Amino acid sequence: MLIECAAIFLLISAVSFMYVRAKKKNYALATVPLLILPLANILAYAASGKLANILPMDKFTVYAAINIVAVVISSCLVGVMSYKFPKRSTKTAYIIMSLIFNITLAAILVYNMFEAIYRK
Repeated sequence: MLIECAAIFLLISAVSFMYVRAKKKNYALATVPLLILPLANILAYAASGKLANILPMDKFTVYAAINIVAVVISSCLVGVMSYKFPKRSTKTAYIIMSLIFNITLAAILVYNMFEAIYRK
């Protein structure tokens, strides 16, 4: 899922860049919290083995913890960024869609790592 997360990160970055070019900075800032989980997954993939040697946890637990912390941080930022939308319906739609994206992606990432570790 490393390549998939890199692709997700690049696509959301491109959307954010297009909003900046269209002079819609509020929309560009609203896409930034969606970048946190794919980036954290890439970093967790690289660092979970090394952190497992330092911390009293196995590699999967460290990996899952990093992803869950990334979801929490991203969700908090989604809430903060929702204040930039003037209509309540826009805020609600933004929050719901962003949280569904974050939680679904985190569940898929943790499940794939779980399956890869315990399939052996």
